[in-house]
Amino acid sequence: MGNGKRIVVIGFLILIVFSLLLNVVEAKASVYYGRVIATEGNMLQVRGNNGRVSVFWIGHRTHLDSRLPFFGDRVRIVYVKDKLKRNAVARVTILGRR
Repeated sequence: MGNGKRIVVIGFLILIVFSLLLNVVEAKASVYYGRVIATEGNMLQVRGNNGRVSVFWIGHRTHLDSRLPFFGDRVRIVYVKDKLKRNAVARVTILGRR
C-alpha cells in the first residue's frame, strides 16, 4: 500500500506542475498614441487618433520619462494587459502640448 500511495502523490504533483506551466502567458506590449482627456488617481483616460477613449492604469512599475501627463498632453503609452484584464501602463512618454 505504501508504494501505491507514493505513485499517486508523485503523479498528482506532476499533474499540478504541468497545469501551472500551461497557464503561463507571455505579456505582449502594445503602443497607444493619443491626448489625455482626464486623470483620476492612478487612472488615465486617453482619446486616440481615431476618437476612441481608452482607460489606462498607472502602477508602481510604470516608468515616467519626465512627469505625469496633464489634461491636453499628447502621449505615447506602452501597455500590457494585467491579470485583471486592465490596460496596465509600462511607460508613458509625453510628446507635447497643443
